[in-house]
Amino acid sequence: MPIGRRGFLISSVALTAAACSRAAPRLLPPTAVALPDDFDRWTQEAHGILSDGLETLRAFDVFQAFRVSTATQSGMRQPTELVWDPPTSAAWDEATHVTRGLHGRAEQLFQSVTTTHIDASLWREQRKLADATHDLLDLGDALGAYRNRIDVLPPGDAANALSLLDRAWTQWDTAAARWGLGRAEPIDCVSSST
Repeated sequence: MPIGRRGFLISSVALTAAACSRAAPRLLPPTAVALPDDFDRWTQEAHGILSDGLETLRAFDVFQAFRVSTATQSGMRQPTELVWDPPTSAAWDEATHVTRGLHGRAEQLFQSVTTTHIDASLWREQRKLADATHDLLDLGDALGAYRNRIDVLPPGDAANALSLLDRAWTQWDTAAARWGLGRAEPIDCVSSST
């Protein structure tokens, strides 16, 4: 059924009017609500937990290298590898202390994040922070598993504990990424004054 000139003209005018009419104004997103000071405290505590975990993992790496380098037989040692020194007593004691307490610190932080009542519009940020905090609990468990394993290691290169150390490093990397941290250390550059 062909449309005539009159139908075509009316259709054209209607389409033009619809295209040129004013669109409904866009609704602006609600203004952002400032994060409460609790978020800064929680982030600072999480960074402290991760910093302690990193130092602990480094001490465990030194221990692992020491065990490999002093073992009479090890498939992990290179023929030209030098003998490593064990971690210092202070570093080992601190690593043990951190390992024993890290899960508890992370649990306290998790409880603080999940039970604090804040503005209802910030529930997504609070939930995201709680999820990132839960990764710290997993880190505490991974460090504890490695430390418990090395308490019962037989003499040798400690190869059967290496997978737990790798798992702890992986968990640290996962948790640190959620909190915006990495393994890199800042290096202070000293300019020479002449």
